[in-house]
Amino acid sequence: LVATIDRAEDRDIIEGTLGCPSCLTEYPIRDGIVVFDAGASRPKYRRPSEQDVVRLAAALDLVDPRMTAVLNGSWGAYAPMLRGVSPVPMLLVNPPEGITSGDGVSTVLAATAPIAPSSVNAVAIDGSASSAMIASLARALRGGGRMVGPVTMALPDNLVEITRDSELWVARLDAEATVSAPILPTRRSR
Repeated sequence: LVATIDRAEDRDIIEGTLGCPSCLTEYPIRDGIVVFDAGASRPKYRRPSEQDVVRLAAALDLVDPRMTAVLNGSWGAYAPMLRGVSPVPMLLVNPPEGITSGDGVSTVLAATAPIAPSSVNAVAIDGSASSAMIASLARALRGGGRMVGPVTMALPDNLVEITRDSELWVARLDAEATVSAPILPTRRSR
């Protein structure tokens, strides 16, 4: 995708467009958020405790600045505080209202995660994630990568549970495994 920038702050695009020069599909960037699906559901904001933020960073093993993490839904509220304890860049998919991009955090609104296969090291999914979203996030996970999800949700195929408590499971994708799932459908701009 190619970006046209209407307004930027530092290295972050605040207003503009992402477009594909091959198929001519275009997606707006508004307030630093790439809008692949304007109807994407966003949870209410709930401020996490510092203990919960450290717990998530540990569960996802967010220690190496070369890693990339994806936080889906309500987990997006953790991003501002996570940046204080982890050097890992983050992509937020359908985060709560009021959570913004910048300082190593990018945001998209989408029905499925528009992420290349085997390209991220860590994923946190919330209980509102659709099966299509879960499949796309699992497909994006690199071998050896970790995923965190609520115990009410089944582990995606090819992931092996590392641990669980009364609220969450932590799983890992085997280093040799890949997860197949449909790729984000495109739409033509008008």
